[in-house]
Amino acid sequence: MKVSTWLYALHPRSVFRTSRAARRETTNVFLRVERGGIAGYGEASVNAYYGENAADVAERLGMMNDFLLGCALDSPKDIAVIWEEAWAVLMPSRAAQCALDVALWDWLAKREQCPVTELALGAEPRPVESFATIGISEPGEVDEKIKELNGYPRVKVKAGRAGDLSTAARVRAALPDASIAVDANCAWTGGDLLKSSGDLAALWIEFVEQPLPPECDKEMRDLAARVPVPVLADESCVTPEDVERMRGSFAGFNIKLVKCGGLTPALRMARRGRELGLRTMVGCMLESSLLISAGAVAAQITDYADLDGAWLLGDDPARGWQFDRGMLRPPYENGLGVRIAPPVTSP
Repeated sequence: MKVSTWLYALHPRSVFRTSRAARRETTNVFLRVERGGIAGYGEASVNAYYGENAADVAERLGMMNDFLLGCALDSPKDIAVIWEEAWAVLMPSRAAQCALDVALWDWLAKREQCPVTELALGAEPRPVESFATIGISEPGEVDEKIKELNGYPRVKVKAGRAGDLSTAARVRAALPDASIAVDANCAWTGGDLLKSSGDLAALWIEFVEQPLPPECDKEMRDLAARVPVPVLADESCVTPEDVERMRGSFAGFNIKLVKCGGLTPALRMARRGRELGLRTMVGCMLESSLLISAGAVAAQITDYADLDGAWLLGDDPARGWQFDRGMLRPPYENGLGVRIAPPVTSP
């Protein structure tokens, strides 16, 4: 199997702010695997929070040429074996593992002449309702962003420190029928969460995502019963091994392919979460429609989807599942159904 990688600098349509950073650009790693005249594509949206950088991810993926030579690739079980065994080469980069895993799913489904959803789940793809995100905004930006989301079914609001819900309140006033979630990205304290509890309930917030940092998970367990809306984990639940300990501390968790290592572990996490009675969501970073299309496969079996990463971009190099006013609509093509522009920069 021939492996090639390249980098794309992607740019959000406006500065994307969370409690941790303001993003004007992100460099993602794209992967192409080819065998028998069939090409499969994968992507890594590299996040410094997890100690990743694009050059290192691309270098590790380049090591896959020799590794994949003797690998069988005839079924999803073979993908799972490769996912496990390639870790010895790719570690500690879950982003690299994600790009490889997604590319293998795309390649195998194309060879089998079916969508990845059929290969992975035995079903045709169905449209997915997704959150659309409002990042932390300057005062003059909020009204314009809210106006853009008129009629969208789900809105996620990034919240800053000290339990600030001012933007969420403005969204609720302007979009009374929308489902609203709040994402604090670890910026709150336990006191902030309790102080905000009444407002969270009054604003009919669907859930709060990762209010406290992961090192406060024990405190979160103590607070869980005192918060009137569900609290979902993100940074506290990274890989399948984390799922079991979510019960009791969180009502559910967010699955991101690039942080858990691809579609293979994402499906495991979604299934195990359902078995444990936890709510599950597939999320994303700033990423092209390629990785969003892989996330949409896992979203077929989760409660929520937050797959607006490509919609937030001004220069998406891929075309796949289309984001249409809060609905992701499948292309009904083989593989992930993604078409991607030729590489412009090689690492």
